[in-house]
Amino acid sequence: MKRKKLRLLSALLVLALFVTALPQSAAAASFTDVPENAWYKDYVYDLVGQGIIHGTSETTFSPDGKLSRAQLVTMMAQSALSAEDLKQYTFQGDFKDVTTSHWAYRYINWAYEAGIVSGVGNSLFKPDSPVSRQDMAVMLVNFSKATGRQMTAIRDAVSFTDSGKIAGYAANSVRICQRAGVLSGDTEGTFRPKSTASRAEAATMYSNFLKRCNFHPDYKITRKRILGTAVRAVEFSGSTYSPQLVLGHDRVTGSESAASVVERTGAKIAVNAAFFDLDSYVPLGTLIKDGRVVTVFDQYAPARSALVVDSAGKLSIRNFSTSHTVTLHKDDGTDSVLNNVTVNRWPSSATDATRILYTRDWGTSLGFPARDAVILDENGLVTYVTHYADAEIPEHGYVLAQRSRRTYEGDFFDSCKVGTVLDIERRFEGDNTEDMMISIGAGPRLVKDGVVYGGIDTYRAEGYTDPNITTYSAVRMCLGIKADGSIVIVSSYTTLQQLSKVMVSLGCTDAINLDGGGSANLYVNGYWLRGPQGRPLNTILIFK
Repeated sequence: MKRKKLRLLSALLVLALFVTALPQSAAAASFTDVPENAWYKDYVYDLVGQGIIHGTSETTFSPDGKLSRAQLVTMMAQSALSAEDLKQYTFQGDFKDVTTSHWAYRYINWAYEAGIVSGVGNSLFKPDSPVSRQDMAVMLVNFSKATGRQMTAIRDAVSFTDSGKIAGYAANSVRICQRAGVLSGDTEGTFRPKSTASRAEAATMYSNFLKRCNFHPDYKITRKRILGTAVRAVEFSGSTYSPQLVLGHDRVTGSESAASVVERTGAKIAVNAAFFDLDSYVPLGTLIKDGRVVTVFDQYAPARSALVVDSAGKLSIRNFSTSHTVTLHKDDGTDSVLNNVTVNRWPSSATDATRILYTRDWGTSLGFPARDAVILDENGLVTYVTHYADAEIPEHGYVLAQRSRRTYEGDFFDSCKVGTVLDIERRFEGDNTEDMMISIGAGPRLVKDGVVYGGIDTYRAEGYTDPNITTYSAVRMCLGIKADGSIVIVSSYTTLQQLSKVMVSLGCTDAINLDGGGSANLYVNGYWLRGPQGRPLNTILIFK
């Protein structure tokens, strides 16, 4: 009985020190075991003043005491979470040795969910074990990624005499921390990776980290729970970066990994965009790139929502339909007209008589034998006519083709000959379609005018009937727009209905769902908030 009472007293003391203790100001704190000339004095009082670390009593700090893994996580959480944030983590987590009776369980739940810690194996975290110096480095680097702090190199790299003893999983983190001025070796040039960190060392390292590793000025990263939903998000000003739509290998039906697109474009922020057919890689939405229509998918227009960027770089969510009409001016003074011409699509079969305009966004040739194909230059002048054959697509111009003829075909293709001119008229019908440099047919729309928008019925009207999209929880990607033009990109495993509420809580006035599941990728300046997934993508929205 006496031993149980001692254990309870010890647990209560730790809880008081790391959870409920009121922050002491640097002026108020005066520890008898922290000498005036101690090398760690300023670092200790810096963290005490911020309420990040506390003494082991009102008058002692215990600088030589060992810092536990739970205590380090708590320090991080106290500098990243509000009291309201912390309430989101009141649940039994995945570690068998961290139950809801442990004083730090909420902090550990947050750190695990945010990717800061991963445990020691066998579903164990060992919260009360002293943290090693190399594990502290790993946690700090992970914490910097999860909170958007930049660990900029300010020192030359150092080769520690015991670098061979640094575990492989920790070597890069140790290097990053050393170059960022967060940690250093001892006077003999050793790092002592497996030695346990003292409270004085931990205070020094963490104080240096907070002072030298600032948040990036151009964006804000969030990894925490919102409305009970684990969120990975980035927010940035709409005027900071220029948006661009990238097609996989610059083709309408192209496929390319997110990592490849980021590397070749130099994107600062990148997110997967439109849905696409996994077999053909045909986009399941109308796409506009650099002001030109690169493909049309009007099956659910104008109900299907689109993310639009105008010539000033402003983002909005719009609903519209797209149509093309091609007119042939014949020699006898009459016209022959084709309505409902689409752009850059595969014919559904050998008997499909859809009239389709092809550009170099499709490729260098049609890729199928066309019953009729008319090659035009950029001004609409017919330069070649062919039948029952594939056709090369000019670099600057078009091919108007159909795979098969209709029962009531008309005389359009029979009247086309070299030297005649075709007029191509494009029309948008819908809200505010005058200025669209980029459009990504995605959806469904989740937020409109600052409130949750729609539900099952509106999702289905936009063409989404699969319950994996409309009803069940899944990995989601969503882009939201705030009233001031700020952009918020969120990834979360949740339902569309719950994601709508999250976007509203983040201050979005409009929000649209993007492709998710195995396509979900979100990259921010060297850090993958989601991914990179192995599945090649059809479209990616980047910001540079």
